[in-house]
Amino acid sequence: MSGAAPEPARLLPGDGLVAQEGGLSLVCAAPDAATGPLADALLAALEAVAGAGGDGPDLVARAARILAARRPPRPYACAAAGPAGDGGLTVLVSGDAAARVVRDGGEEIRVGGGPAGPSERTVGGPVSILELTLGGAGLAEPRLRLGSGVVRGGGLRRSLRRPAPAGRDEQAARVPRLVPQERLKTMLDAGALALPPAPGPAAAPSPRAQAAAPEPRERVSLIRRHPKRRPSGPEVLGVNCKNEHFNDPRAHYCAVCGISMLQLTLSPFHGPRPPLGMLIVDDGQTVPLDDDQLIGRRPEGAPEVAQGRAHPLRLTDHEESVSRRHALVRLREWQVDVVDLGSANGTALKRPGEADFQRLAPDTPVELPPGASVRIGRTRVFRFESNRKI
Repeated sequence: MSGAAPEPARLLPGDGLVAQEGGLSLVCAAPDAATGPLADALLAALEAVAGAGGDGPDLVARAARILAARRPPRPYACAAAGPAGDGGLTVLVSGDAAARVVRDGGEEIRVGGGPAGPSERTVGGPVSILELTLGGAGLAEPRLRLGSGVVRGGGLRRSLRRPAPAGRDEQAARVPRLVPQERLKTMLDAGALALPPAPGPAAAPSPRAQAAAPEPRERVSLIRRHPKRRPSGPEVLGVNCKNEHFNDPRAHYCAVCGISMLQLTLSPFHGPRPPLGMLIVDDGQTVPLDDDQLIGRRPEGAPEVAQGRAHPLRLTDHEESVSRRHALVRLREWQVDVVDLGSANGTALKRPGEADFQRLAPDTPVELPPGASVRIGRTRVFRFESNRKI
C-alpha cells in the first residue's frame, strides 16, 4: 500500500464510527457514557500514529494498550488495521466486531473478537481486500466512500490491490539511473552529461551553439529525494532506528515501527522531538503531548500561557477545587514531569500498580511514568499514555 495514495474505503451502513487516515483503518461501536472515553482514545491513537508516519503494528499496539487500560463491563466492539511489511496487514479485533482479509491468491482470513480480550493477527502480503465490520452492519454501499476522517457507519471495505508493474521500457524511462563516481567525471568531460545552469535569465541558444551541442547519451539523476514529514518540536538529542524514526536514546524499541534497537550501533544527534504521548482526561478529552500543558480552572491567564511557554488545559468541577493555575505537565528532553503550582487542594499521583493517590509537594517536579494517573483538586483525573517503548 506504500508508494501511492490509498483508495477510498466503501462504507457499510450502521450506527458505529468508521475512521481512516492514510493506510490505517478503525471502526468502533457507537459510544455511550461508558465507552465514550474508549472511542475518543482510539480515534486519537489513529490520528497520532498517522501523523507520526506509523504503520499497522504501531496502531494495533496502541489500541491494545488503550483497551487493556479501560475495561468496560463487556468487551468494546472495535477493529483496527494497517500495513505491515511488504503488502501485509496487522489487524486487531475486539468484542462484537470482525475482520476479513483476502490475499491476492484468494485465501481468506477471518479474525473475530472474544470474551477473553482483543485478538491480533498479522497477515503476510500481498493483500487485496480488507473488511472491518461491527455487529449488525449492512452491505457495502458503492456510492458511499471515505478517503480520510471519521463518519457514521457499521464498517468498511477496502481494495488494497496494487497497480500492475509498468513495462520494462516504461520503468527505465521513469527511474533515475545511478552512475559510479569515477564514470561521472568521464561523462562530464565527454559532454554526455549536462549539469543544470546557474539560476539567471533564460537566453535562447544561438543556431551555431545548438548545432554543436552533443546529443546526451544517458540521463543521470544527481539528486535523490526522500520527502518525509518531520516533527516540528524543539531540538533534542536522540537516535534513529534502522528505519530512520527519531527516538529517545533510552528506548529499547522504536516508538513508531516497534523494531528492536538493542543490537543497533546508535549515533546520537539533535533533531525535532516528536510528541511524547497523550493525556487522557476523565471526560474523554485527549491531549497530545508536544508542548507543556498548564492545567487549571482559568489557565488562559497564567504567565506560562501568556508568554507562549505552555498550552492551556482547562479543567473545572462543581466544587471549584481546581485552582485557576493548578498544575503544569512539563516536557524535559524525552521526560514528562508534573508539577503542582501551589494549588489550594493539591495534585496527587497514582503510579501503575499502586492502590492510592499520593499528594505531591508544591513546586517539585515529579516524573510521570507511562500509565500513571494524576488527580487535580478533589475529583478531576487524567492518565498519561506514553509513545515510548522502553
